[in-house]
Amino acid sequence: MAGELRHLPTRSPALGDRARRMKRRHRTRRLARAAIGVVAVWIAALIAGFVLPGGLGISGLILTFFVMAVVFVLFASFPRLRVPRAADVAGSDLKGLAGQTQLFLEAERPVLPPLALPALDRIGTALDELAPQLQTLGELDPAADEARRLLGVHLPGLIESYTRIPDSLRTTPDGDATPEQQLVDGLGVIATEIAAMTSQIARGELDALATRGRYLETKYVSATDGREP
Repeated sequence: MAGELRHLPTRSPALGDRARRMKRRHRTRRLARAAIGVVAVWIAALIAGFVLPGGLGISGLILTFFVMAVVFVLFASFPRLRVPRAADVAGSDLKGLAGQTQLFLEAERPVLPPLALPALDRIGTALDELAPQLQTLGELDPAADEARRLLGVHLPGLIESYTRIPDSLRTTPDGDATPEQQLVDGLGVIATEIAAMTSQIARGELDALATRGRYLETKYVSATDGREP
């Protein structure tokens, strides 16, 4: 999961406003490059028409329009938006942290059970609310580091420990709950933690974030480790 170079599906539904804006900006940049490419081909064709004896001719014009169409399609379609890995999320600047996390979760959504999707939507909404508060922090602020740890370590760790479990065992009770239910509970707690972090940053209670940061690792992430037979 973490080491692959993947891209979001072309029509992958956005998990939140931040991810939606990032995808929109990416599409806008591709279209801008496509337009520049088309103009460059047209200018090159005009120059060639003045330089070549007899101009481009009909065949040259047809070839020019064909090349313009190919350039536009290629530049408008590629490069696709790369899926951030857990390390990318943890190393993201505060401005892009929420959006990077939403893009990461979008890519993971197909491998998660339907029961977990409402919790993912809660996290997406919570990240949109957290993003403006992160802008009030400095990049080296301990609270910023705790936010990266929650979103770039605890959250991917929870998902990764679930996806390592064989499909046949994900709905098999282990203790009080199945791995699937533990995943849903863990995602719900992370959504609550993000909301609490948003509130604490807004109130200036930055010191309290450090004491809450290890809660998920001990209660939910570590709880699902070691389930592989």
